[in-house]
Amino acid sequence: MSPNMAFKVLCALALLSAVSAAPGSRLTGGSPLPVEEFPSVVAITYYYPRPQITVQRCVGSLVSSIHAMTAASCFDGADLENMRVRAGSAQPLSGGTDVGVTHFIAHPDFEESPRTADIAVLFLEQFLPITSTVNILYLPPPGYDIPDGISLRVASWGFESLDGGPLNDLKSALLPKIPLAQCQQAFADSEEASITPSVVCTFSPGQGICHGDVGAPAVISNVLVGIASYYENCDGTHPDVWTRVDSYTTWIMQVTSGASRMLTV
Repeated sequence: MSPNMAFKVLCALALLSAVSAAPGSRLTGGSPLPVEEFPSVVAITYYYPRPQITVQRCVGSLVSSIHAMTAASCFDGADLENMRVRAGSAQPLSGGTDVGVTHFIAHPDFEESPRTADIAVLFLEQFLPITSTVNILYLPPPGYDIPDGISLRVASWGFESLDGGPLNDLKSALLPKIPLAQCQQAFADSEEASITPSVVCTFSPGQGICHGDVGAPAVISNVLVGIASYYENCDGTHPDVWTRVDSYTTWIMQVTSGASRMLTV
C-alpha cells in the first residue's frame, strides 16, 4: 500500500471512529424538515484535531438569543474549545450561523450511569438575532402538565439505524408520551437509565432516537418539554427517555439569571 493510500485509509477510519465516539442517540423514522419549521433547533458540532474533521456531535435548542439547552451527557470526554453551535440551517455542518461556546453548566445532580439529571445550559459567544430561521423556545413552568398520549414534536439530525450513517438534513417526528409506569417496566432490568418523575418517556413503533440525537428538543406548542437523553436501541422497539425540562426550570433560570429573551409560559 502506498503512503498516500495508507493516509486516506487512516483518515477514513478516524472519521468512523469520531462519529462513533459522539454521545449516543439519532432520529429514526423521521421526515425531512425545513429549518423555518423548527428554527429553535441547533447542531452542536465537534472538531477532532488529529484527523482534522468536524462532526455533528449533539443537538440543542435555543431558549434565548445567547443560551441553548442540551443534554449534560453531550460533554462527556469533550474539549469545549473544539465545540461549536450552528443555528439557522437544516444542515448540521453548513449554512446558517456558526458560533463558539464560552462555557456550559451541567446540572449538579447529573450522573452518566444510571443516566440522571441529563441537562445542561450552553452559553454562546455572541447573541443570535431572531429571524425566520433562528428563534427560541419557551421554558415550561414547574409542574407543567404533559398528558399521557400527547404527541411530542421532535427534531434532530443523525443515523437512522445502528449500522447506518449520519444524515445531512434536519428531520422531525411526532412521538407519543407513554405513562411513567409503562416506561419503568420497560427499563426494569436496565442499569443505564433512571426512570423517575424527572423524565418523560415516548414510544412509537419504528420511530425514536438513535446515535447523535442526544440533546434534541421535544416540544409541545413551542414549549420545550423534553431533552433527548437515553435510548435502548435504534429500531423503535423500546421507549425513548427524555429529561423533563419543567423539573429543572427553576435551576435554568437561576444559572442564567433570567437572561435576555428567555421566557416561560
